[in-house]
Amino acid sequence: VICTTDRSIRHNILEELEYDGYFPPHRVFPVGRLDKDTSGLILITSDGRLPNSVLRGQAKQPKTYQVKVDKKLRLDDLDHLRNGVVITTYAQRDKQKKMLTAPTLPSIVQQTGINSLEITIFEGRNRQIRKMLEALGYTVVMLHRVEFMKIALKPLEKEGDWVELNLEEMRMIDELIA
Repeated sequence: VICTTDRSIRHNILEELEYDGYFPPHRVFPVGRLDKDTSGLILITSDGRLPNSVLRGQAKQPKTYQVKVDKKLRLDDLDHLRNGVVITTYAQRDKQKKMLTAPTLPSIVQQTGINSLEITIFEGRNRQIRKMLEALGYTVVMLHRVEFMKIALKPLEKEGDWVELNLEEMRMIDELIA
């Protein structure tokens, strides 16, 4: 699935929703994106205020990922990830591409295996986790988002599953866009 609503692109997120039998009565948007090599949780909304409320400025929300890399993780590299890693990304607005080389914000990192970790980031620079680990000499072989805005993927069992948010999750979202 490609996280775009552009219907001219095959396997766009709207096409996949319709394939699963969901035909939204209103225009819907993904909240944030996953690159084509990343799996996991993506939120879809019909409220255009939500993406701007949670992805811009000080309101950026935490995103948690399970990561597997190509070799054994070193403890000092986990500390680098926790404290921030200098990476170069490109911001694109109004068809203008702007290069940004800067350290990432501190992250929450927990090693979960010899070559795997869970990382929570608080910004969403393009391919950020992949670039952080690449800067430390690793190649990401699996990247899976398990939580976004404290909404967890847990109740879903397989790729393509979806559920509507519960009342508690909706209250949290209402507070964010208020």
